[in-house]
Amino acid sequence: MKLHQLRYLVALGAEGSIRASARSLGLAQATVTQGLSELQVSAGVVLLERRGRGVQLTPAGLELLEQARSIVGQVALAEQRLERHRESGAQRRLAVGVTPWVGQTLLAPVVSAFRKALPHVRLEFVDGFAALTYPRLRDGSLELMIGRIAPAALLQGLQAEPLFRYEMTVVGRAQHPLAKARSLSELLETDWILSHSPHEDESVMQDLFGKHGLAPPHARIQLAHSGWLALALMKRIDMLSFWPWPLLETQNFNGDFVALNLNERFAHHEVGIVRRAQETASPPAALFIELFREQVRQAAVSTDPAWKRFFYTLDWLPGDS
Repeated sequence: MKLHQLRYLVALGAEGSIRASARSLGLAQATVTQGLSELQVSAGVVLLERRGRGVQLTPAGLELLEQARSIVGQVALAEQRLERHRESGAQRRLAVGVTPWVGQTLLAPVVSAFRKALPHVRLEFVDGFAALTYPRLRDGSLELMIGRIAPAALLQGLQAEPLFRYEMTVVGRAQHPLAKARSLSELLETDWILSHSPHEDESVMQDLFGKHGLAPPHARIQLAHSGWLALALMKRIDMLSFWPWPLLETQNFNGDFVALNLNERFAHHEVGIVRRAQETASPPAALFIELFREQVRQAAVSTDPAWKRFFYTLDWLPGDS
């Protein structure tokens, strides 16, 4: 038996369902399900029984739950005592990857609340491009990322909790000579600046051009591994880019750039919380995640016109947040 499996059992006893347990732990539902299955195998007895759409603890499961609560409680007490020593010593660190439009909109209130709760924890933010953040999540130099969820083949060793779904769009500065273009075919002889990794090049070219029967104008396409660098160039040079719709509604960009009103429609992507698989979030990371979810919930129901415009550009997935 492993400690994280016992934590899953304790959460199930407290929350009453695997879905609610996963939310309380800041984990994907599949991760908790797998951990409980592995616990049952190692125990050698049936701990859980299916009842309708849920699960119920067997007598053996209830007996183990009692012991698990004691074990988990003792470990939590030890962690709290060590935390006091950490607080009085070196400053702790929480490294988070954040996609640009999330950083421009939802992040500030989360940081303020986090700093009030854990002033001894130093926050470190990294531009949330999957190509840069996923390797750092795997090696432990980043603890979590709030950004685009990559295809399953690129999520090896990671778990993702979707929060939003949004559409991509072609964007240029408001004064771009082709700002009134209505078809991608009109844009093949102009320059582009895109922000994705070389590993994603084929899928991005397919989403942007291939699905619409067009050959990508590779000689016209430049790459920038920084969203801010791409924006700086677009403000001064007539280059087009491929953006998430929500980025257009952020304060720094609204009005300076426009989405081209093209006949073609583009792929949807999901943004969520990405972490290492089968790993319980540290207390600072768990707090950051919960504060972020709460900020999302408040913003989604806000009557503020700016938040209404922002959420109009994406689909919030409240069942997963």
